[in-house]
Amino acid sequence: MSDIGFAVIGVGTWGKLHAEVYASTPGVRLQAVCDADERRAAAVAREYGGAVYARYDEMLDNPMVQAVSVVLPDFLHAEACLAAIRKGKRLLVEKPLATTEEEALGIVEAARLSGVTLMVDFHNRWSPMFCALKDAMDRGDLGAPRYAYYRLNDTIYVPTGMLSWAGRSTVAWFLASQCLDTLLWLFDARSAAQGGPGDLPVRLTCLTRSGVLTEERGVSTPDLYLTTVEWRSGLVTVIENCWILPEGEPSVFDLKCDIIGSKGAFHIDGSHHGAARLIGSGAANPDVLAAPRIHGRPTGFAAESIRHFADCVVRGTEPMVDGIDGLAVTRLILLMEESARRGCSVDVGELYAT
Repeated sequence: MSDIGFAVIGVGTWGKLHAEVYASTPGVRLQAVCDADERRAAAVAREYGGAVYARYDEMLDNPMVQAVSVVLPDFLHAEACLAAIRKGKRLLVEKPLATTEEEALGIVEAARLSGVTLMVDFHNRWSPMFCALKDAMDRGDLGAPRYAYYRLNDTIYVPTGMLSWAGRSTVAWFLASQCLDTLLWLFDARSAAQGGPGDLPVRLTCLTRSGVLTEERGVSTPDLYLTTVEWRSGLVTVIENCWILPEGEPSVFDLKCDIIGSKGAFHIDGSHHGAARLIGSGAANPDVLAAPRIHGRPTGFAAESIRHFADCVVRGTEPMVDGIDGLAVTRLILLMEESARRGCSVDVGELYAT
């Protein structure tokens, strides 16, 4: 059987990882890369192969492209996803699926009607740390979950240096989307919504603070979000997301997660665990989990989620994460924004309804 042609729309930092994974996955051929910065696309193509495009509509007309990753700024996802679906391309989209409920629903419905495979890249579901937590919870080691604290923050470099478009987004879309999906997965929310075992969010309270980014750095986006989610079982989860950690941090992000149950607890240090440390003019914790390269091949859980999509396309199977999961997260982030705007708690409705 001949290799299946894959393409990537948007080959910045994370899009380049998609290209690397496709170029190193059996049964897959990196057919094309597309970026508004054609020089950047050409550099990725020289390294990993594939034709170069500056416009994704032209790339989607290529019949050799059968599956596509959309790795654009979050507010640009909907148009590119719908264009890919109209051309019958199997689709992996970076989180979040979309930044409005209407757009998210539109993508889900278009994929359903077209019979197109749709996956959202919530890569924490492949993280060895969170998979170990999930296994412990499923075994009953923690008993009934009662409290969870989840911190995922970035240094100020991310909204001021890494992302040219941070002023058109928020740390909620960029980081809380990952946190929310992880919690929905850990507590089996989708199963619970279908009448099975698990738990469901019922109430949400969120506050934001602004000042550092808007007033000192000229980036029009909040500094932080603090979100409390109450669940049907009585479980309480607190999620912290901010974009103003100092650049002197040894890692560009700070991830901690603690879950306390009636019988036990589980603690995750996903960023400053000390598994590897580089010391010179400063200190750094090299990545050994998310996307390290081993003998030149991208590995780690961030690569494995992309590779999972590729394997599903090759084998003709359904991915473990789909558009419905992405829709649920989009709805929760919109509720975060509503709660912060109104200054009160809001009820969580049916997250998975289409």
